[in-house]
Amino acid sequence: MRLLTTLGLRRPSIWERPTALDEFLDSPLQAIIFRLYLVFLSLRGVPVRPPKNRQPIKVVCISDTHDSIVADVPDGDLLIHAGDSSNDGSAASIQAQIDWLDSLPHQHKVFVCGNHDSWFDINARSEVDALGQKAVDLKSVHYLQRKSITLAFKCGRRLNIYGAPDLPKCGPSNFAYVISSMVPKLGNEILSPVL
Repeated sequence: MRLLTTLGLRRPSIWERPTALDEFLDSPLQAIIFRLYLVFLSLRGVPVRPPKNRQPIKVVCISDTHDSIVADVPDGDLLIHAGDSSNDGSAASIQAQIDWLDSLPHQHKVFVCGNHDSWFDINARSEVDALGQKAVDLKSVHYLQRKSITLAFKCGRRLNIYGAPDLPKCGPSNFAYVISSMVPKLGNEILSPVL
């Protein structure tokens, strides 16, 4: 065994990355299939080649801002806020975040709510917001709630985005879009945490 370790065929410690022989001895079938998969990938080549005559789309994704106004959001063509824009989920705190997102220079802004953005879920909306019929003006921000959108960019390219806020049941009852299982019973919907 030490000879194999000295020759570099076996790892010296379980904390080191496994060698090919380690992987084969642990699970021969899995090791062989994985190596074949790598060969097939190299033979196939790059599955998608972006057009050389068009500029790439720069996507910036943020999340969990929790009422914070982030000063150094990178420039890009598309800004995605992937949930938890607020702490309390009230219309006022979400509106402040939407106003901030709207002020950013990105051509398109997409918002998918998280469990703290409870105003968007009528079942989780606070009593104050529900009784006061508080509203949120989305301005230039595209809100995705189990739907997709096709965005056209100045460079001539288009991008399809799907967003769903659903998440497995966890936390208190005022969390938004909580479902009881990993597969929502919403017809042909796909559970997608971000896109």
